[in-house]
Amino acid sequence: MQAAPSTALVTGGARRIGAACVRALVRRSIRVVLHYATSASAAQALQQELAHQGGEVHLLQGDLAEPEQTRSLLEQAETLLGGQPVTLLINNAAIFERGSIRECSSRQWERHLAINLTAPFLLTREFARRLPAEMSGQIVQIIDQHADRPRPGYAAYSAAKSALWTLTRQAALELAPAIRVNAIGPGPILPAPHDSPEAFARIGAATPLGRAGHPDDIASALLFLLDNSFLTGTLIHVDGGEHLR
Repeated sequence: MQAAPSTALVTGGARRIGAACVRALVRRSIRVVLHYATSASAAQALQQELAHQGGEVHLLQGDLAEPEQTRSLLEQAETLLGGQPVTLLINNAAIFERGSIRECSSRQWERHLAINLTAPFLLTREFARRLPAEMSGQIVQIIDQHADRPRPGYAAYSAAKSALWTLTRQAALELAPAIRVNAIGPGPILPAPHDSPEAFARIGAATPLGRAGHPDDIASALLFLLDNSFLTGTLIHVDGGEHLR
């Protein structure tokens, strides 16, 4: 049975689903390196909140659209952890913008692939390379409940997240048994930046369960994946059944 993770790197961990995951890990006494891009104030506030609860959270800024910065994150995280290897990687950071095939610009396409696909690949590769041979590790990709079917009007986002699901399965095969790789597909958990409260309420009401979820639902799925040592290459839909429609 694999050892429980003692250290973690969470990308995009300052806000929303990422912050819920960080809180859940800290409650497990896992030492966390919280990566953020531009949400410095939110990252600092979360660090202080969890420090008051006895948690250990280190902050690490980086632009995941820049491959050189992405490749260095795990080395920097190890330094912040006093030289201890990262044993859990959560690829949570993502961008989510509208853009059909007709509307999507080349810049929008490239940026979505850079942050939503290339960055998780680079971090997955570096994690596998840096993890000591005598240790076990886990990777959890936060994907999307649409990972296995297109989301109309979001060409770049859908392509990147679908490819990330393929990468998850590829990594699960190649990195086993030392490293387990799984994914979570959130549904209507929080409104997107362009959603009004009324529109988001309608989206939640249209799921088979008839309601939206909560970031803690994602954190619960994360803990389940960490605890079940016989899971790899699995995608858990946390979406109220929306993926069935």
